[in-house]
Formats: sequence, structure tokens, C-alpha cells
Amino acid sequence: MTTAERYQSVSAQLFDQAHVELEAGDLIQASEKFWGATAQALKAIAHERGWEHKSHGNFYRIIRNLADETGDRQIRILFQAADSLHANFYEHWMDREQILALADEVSHLLERLNNIKNP
Repeated sequence: MTTAERYQSVSAQLFDQAHVELEAGDLIQASEKFWGATAQALKAIAHERGWEHKSHGNFYRIIRNLADETGDRQIRILFQAADSLHANFYEHWMDREQILALADEVSHLLERLNNIKNP
């Protein structure tokens, strides 16, 4: 398994675990797992392209680069949903319904990211 494939595998695992945490009522862990799934998917893409992917700031640059590369400006908006869930891990201001709505956006983002082909 390549490094990028490992990142993708962990992304899928975290996404599934986020739903388990959500169903168990652990909104804080669910929020962070949705963020983690996004971060791992971005790392997979960045690793394949030789882009830095070790910091939060790198993730914003990756999203910008991907939006420019693909012409899909929606991924910037969808990424904000994931980033909001990451913030919720620290602030815990969201209720279950808000997290569910943002989780749906993260699902759309991951689908788009998974469909981006390597250059």
C-alpha cells in the first residue's frame, strides 16, 4: 500500500468512525473525526503531487490549488464545513443537527476529492 493509499484508507476509516461517534452522542469526537477524514484525503492528494501537507495552513493552500486546477470552486466552500467541524472540537458550540448538516457537506467534499485524478 502506498502512502497516498494509506491516507485514503485512514480518511475512510475516520469518516465511518465519525458516524459511529455521532450515533453514540459524542458530538465533539464526531466533529474531529469528520475533520480528520478531510485532512487525510487532502494529504493523499498532496502527497501524490509533492505538495506540503503537514499544517493547517497547508490544507488551505491545497484546497486553493485544487480549486484552481479543477475549476471546482465549490470545494472551497465544502472545505469550510470541515474546518468548522474542526473548530467545534475545541469550542463545542454545535448541536447534533448542525453537525449532521456539515457532515453531509464533508461527504460531498470527500466525494469530489476522491474523484480528483493524479496529474
